[in-house]
Amino acid sequence: MRTFFILILLSVVGIGIAFGVSFYADIEQSGDNTPLPSMQLPYKNFIAATGVVEAKSKNIFVGSLMGGIIKKVYVQSGDSIKKGELLFEIDDAQKRVQIPVLQAQITNSQARLQSAKHQLELLEDMKKLSSSMVTNEKYTKVVDSYSEAKTSYELSKAKLKALKNELTFYKVYAPIAGKVLQSNITIGSIFDANTKALIIGSNKLSVKVNINEFDSTKLAKTAKAMASIRGNAKKRIALKYKYTIPFIVPKKNLTGLSTEQTDTRVLQVVYEIQNRADFPLYVGEMLDVFIETSKDK
Repeated sequence: MRTFFILILLSVVGIGIAFGVSFYADIEQSGDNTPLPSMQLPYKNFIAATGVVEAKSKNIFVGSLMGGIIKKVYVQSGDSIKKGELLFEIDDAQKRVQIPVLQAQITNSQARLQSAKHQLELLEDMKKLSSSMVTNEKYTKVVDSYSEAKTSYELSKAKLKALKNELTFYKVYAPIAGKVLQSNITIGSIFDANTKALIIGSNKLSVKVNINEFDSTKLAKTAKAMASIRGNAKKRIALKYKYTIPFIVPKKNLTGLSTEQTDTRVLQVVYEIQNRADFPLYVGEMLDVFIETSKDK
């Protein structure tokens, strides 16, 4: 009888073990467990930092001396642009209606000028025949009328020229050659001096690196540096020191790690991208940056 109970107990234990093995095997198979990529550190001693890709020209928020409703748009996000290329036009209809008015003023002032000139020439001819035929008061009055008519004519022409020059400001051209980084301008929308709807930048890229202020003393301008794509350490680019912004600022580009301190202050250093990567880089993209340091630091 004792043997019988022992056999039953062993059977129950065996069945439990079998179910347990099967259960954990199913969990292991059904779980989508992708192993984290192992990262080979580039240097034995280094400063680890975060970098942000930016255009070498900085981000240029395209503006205009004139505001108004956008009439035409010639570029979109991602377009390559040449220096002097037309980007968009602002509606100038309100200004153009003044052109025929000014042209009429010019015609009128020109007629007055010709009349005054003719009267002056007659008086001068009469004065040559006999000085007593023309009084000084009358001659002075005609000369003044001629000068006034001439000034009015020149002023009317200047106003028209100024208006035509002003109309050129309603067309906005690219200040540099590069790329449209972001375009939120649309036909019919209002454009003003505070609108930052069109951002352009040069094709050449650099990386602004945020170095923790506690590591700033370890930085050497001649040190080797490299950056890698976040989440893919195999995609790397070599960096070359360009310049340091000598102003410690609060860190703005947060990585999202739970161990990160939001009150961290950083030294910002700009690096050139030495060898343009064979993979795409985008302005605003965050990179993991490693800067070599000597052991004694």
